[in-house]
This record gives sequence, structure tokens and C-alpha cells, in this order.
Amino acid sequence: METFDLGIAWDNESDNEFVNDLNARALKEGVKPYLIHVYNFYGSLKDITEDKIYFRYFLDRTSEDDPVFSGLPDFLKRKGFVFINHPDRAKESVDKFKMHLKFNSHDIPIPKTVLLGSQDDKQSLELKIKYVSKPFVLKPANGSCGDGVILDTQSLDDVIKLKEQHGDIKYIAQEKILPKNLENKSAWFRVFYCFGKIIPCWWHPVTHVYDILTLKQTYALGLYDIWYIARRINQVCKLDFFSTEIVMKNDEKFVVVDYVNDQPDMRKKSKFNDGVPDEIVNKAIENIISFVKTKT
Repeated sequence: METFDLGIAWDNESDNEFVNDLNARALKEGVKPYLIHVYNFYGSLKDITEDKIYFRYFLDRTSEDDPVFSGLPDFLKRKGFVFINHPDRAKESVDKFKMHLKFNSHDIPIPKTVLLGSQDDKQSLELKIKYVSKPFVLKPANGSCGDGVILDTQSLDDVIKLKEQHGDIKYIAQEKILPKNLENKSAWFRVFYCFGKIIPCWWHPVTHVYDILTLKQTYALGLYDIWYIARRINQVCKLDFFSTEIVMKNDEKFVVVDYVNDQPDMRKKSKFNDGVPDEIVNKAIENIISFVKTKT
């Protein structure tokens, strides 16, 4: 059996550079990597099944919607592999219903929110959305990367129309949060957590453009609670590597508006206008490899 320190699977070409950089950093640091993509998927699966290859740690960047890769995490879990973001925790973290209830029970600040069940009738929906002011944000309970999010839902009719278009799936209706203006920027932050390291960025909710949040800005603007909230989120979701969105409101209180993303975007800003600053992507890669290196 050949043992590799870090297995990495991905199925989205937007991840190509991240995976290649992660692979290169691993080789440089003496960490032995193994990449699984569509070109070698079935051969790799055969070798894993026959116990010809083994991974000390495994990073899954594949989609549950991909018919080729969708069963891979459960297969590797049955083989007893150790994951960066265990698939059971990752699956739970993307369920906004579950995260909403967990955040509430752990006193993590979130906007006023109601859960719209797949079988809720018109009367139930009407009673629920009265709890949130209009316009409100409507999100699929199991969506990611902004898919299916309606930022300015105006009425019950909008909710019903959306459910008719997409079928009876679960949604959350969330109070629309207006961020405080700080230094001519919206106080809206995309925060990365990677093996205990917390890296917050300015993030614009409409353009999705990132900017570095400096340590000087953090203290001058009173943003240090972001670290405390991110650590609390980690205690709840128990993921090694994720991102979240935290907003400072006009009353200077923070709320978490997008709970947990278990596969944070790692496209570089040098290549994509709405990409993550290169130094943050590089830092995430460094943290992943450092963790694996200390455990092997």
C-alpha cells in the first residue's frame, strides 16, 4: 500500500489554481499529495477499494450535485479516512435550518429569521413572514454560493411564486440587514477560518469584491468581536476550514448573515475581479499544509 499525506478531490475548474498551488506547496514542504479529478477518478477509486493507496488526510472540494463525485465522501468515510471537514459535519453545516437552530441555542447573533418548511401551506407562510419586516432575504435552506437567494422579497406572493418555480424545498426568510458605513465601506465581512486562524476581509454583498481588512483598521474601528464570533461558529460547526459572513449594523452590533460555507471560494483576486485576495488564499494553503505536516 502506498500512503499519501494529503488527498485532494475537486470537480470545478474554478478550483484548478487553488488545487495546483496546494499541490505545489505540499511538494515543497515534503508533504506527499494525491489529486483526484475526473481524469483519474475511476482508477483512483479502484486503487482505494483494493487498498493500494491510503490518505492520512483528505480534502474534498467536490459538489454533491456532481453525479461522478457525489458518493465519494461517504465511500472514503467507510474506508476510515480522516477528513479536513468531515463530510457529516459539512453536510450539516450547509443546512441553514439546522445551523439557525444551533446558532440560536449557542447565542450566536443572527438576524430575525423564520424557517419556511417544504410543506407549509399559504396560511402558515403568511403567518411566518409577518415576523420579518419587508423587504426580506429569501434563501434556500440547502443552497450555497448565493444560489437561489432573493435579496428583496416583497410579499407572500413572491415566496409562493418561487416555491412553484423550484418545487417544495425548504427556505429561510431573513430580515434584511443594512450595514454600517465605515471609512466609505459597508461593514460587511467575509471571514475565513482555517485550522484556528481567522482571516476577515471587507466584502461587498452586491459586487462581491473583497478588500484586505488590516489589523490597524480592526482596532481603530472596533471590529475585534469578529474573531470571537468566528471562534464561536467553529465550536458549533466543528469544521476545520470554512467561511462565514458577519455584518456590523448601524447600532454597532454584529450579526451573522450567512452561517457557514464549508467550501469557501478560493479563486484569486489577481485572476478574478470578485476573487479572494491572493495573500489570503496563500495563507489558507500554508495553514492546510502546516496542519498536515505536523500530523504526519
